[in-house]
Amino acid sequence: MGLGQRAAAGAALIVLLGGAAPPAQDGIELKRFKASEKSDAMYVLRATGCRKAGDTCQLELGDGKRKVTLPDGMAYGIEPGAKDSWTSGEEERSVTTTVQPVRLEADAWGLLVTQEGGFEHVHRRHRLYVVKDGGVTEAWNGDENFAGPEQSHAGPYPLTPGSSVEGFYREYAFLSAEPDEWKLDAWRWDAASRKVVKELRQRPERYAAIIGSFKTVQEAIAYREEQACAAGFLVLASTPHKRLTPGLFIVTSIHPEKKAAEAALKKVSACNPKVSGYVKAL
Repeated sequence: MGLGQRAAAGAALIVLLGGAAPPAQDGIELKRFKASEKSDAMYVLRATGCRKAGDTCQLELGDGKRKVTLPDGMAYGIEPGAKDSWTSGEEERSVTTTVQPVRLEADAWGLLVTQEGGFEHVHRRHRLYVVKDGGVTEAWNGDENFAGPEQSHAGPYPLTPGSSVEGFYREYAFLSAEPDEWKLDAWRWDAASRKVVKELRQRPERYAAIIGSFKTVQEAIAYREEQACAAGFLVLASTPHKRLTPGLFIVTSIHPEKKAAEAALKKVSACNPKVSGYVKAL
């Protein structure tokens, strides 16, 4: 999710839990992340409760004063993935935890944590943790509904060009037949109230690559199924999106950059030259 350079927020100390010796009773430190530019305050991510193979570790996030427990435990044998990601377990017991620092203020960081697990239907839990009132606390959550084939991801984004202060978003899709659902919500940290608030003005950009508009959802679904290179395209109602003509059902894929949306159109046209689409900012 584009972690890039952002987790220069703390020196890595990654320890595998799958070796011969079980972790100590007080747990294993996985990594530290910077919490403040004004002090040495750090978030410390630890795995505790693993004494032997088959045990489930609890993941704790603390700053030395107060700690919180992440929603999903992880099976014994945590392996590092990407720079700030850890995975354990197999199939239905698989859990991946990803941590993304978010600069909520010019001199303060929060941690955006995503845990995903499952086998046939992978589901995700999203949390934002901050240092507040003398310790780590949960400031926001954006879990999926766990009701079916859902997809979501969360990440930080710059609130204004040139500013280091970031907001964060959750992009969500529920894949159904009548029609699909897609939402992009954004939030920011309000320093005055010391809480998360909805961001309505400076939202992340998204572009829709649209290859068809229809009066009924059935027509839109049938058209999508006819296109060999339209795998991953959604059928969405246009009415909830203010920049689209209301009352229609569109066949579309959604991208964070205009060039990516244009490339998606070219891919479909390469399969079927009769398809003529267009890109629309959402």
